[in-house]
Amino acid sequence: MARFLFGLLIFTTAIVQATALPEINPFRVSVNLITILLFLWCTNHGIRESLGWIFFTGILLDMLSLDYFGTNALALVIVVLLAGLVHQRVVQANVLIPMVLGGIAVGIHGIVLGLLRGQLPTPFILLVQVAVSVALVPVIYLVLRVFRR
Repeated sequence: MARFLFGLLIFTTAIVQATALPEINPFRVSVNLITILLFLWCTNHGIRESLGWIFFTGILLDMLSLDYFGTNALALVIVVLLAGLVHQRVVQANVLIPMVLGGIAVGIHGIVLGLLRGQLPTPFILLVQVAVSVALVPVIYLVLRVFRR
């Protein structure tokens, strides 16, 4: 049941992030909720399952943003690699480690996605996006704890 609810959360978040959020956001910086959601899910589940979620989400984001097939999935692979460094006990003991690694994942994801699209983000916008994502890690972590129950 938790996987079904997480899939529904990923699906709705991807649609909102790709369609509605850019229209209602008055700033140039947008929050990368998908990357943080996948990073925190990957820290509590296996790499094999996480790769499946990243493939599904990447293809969905490719269809929504009209990118080349596999662009977002390839950029999201760094999320699994960094989440593999964090184990479940470490996440429960200290929230700072997932916050730092989540910020690194968002930053590297932005750079890789920019390289694959052919347009690098400006450093200031990338740093603000990382800072906002790091601030949201504890909130999203609490939301995902509800799914584990």
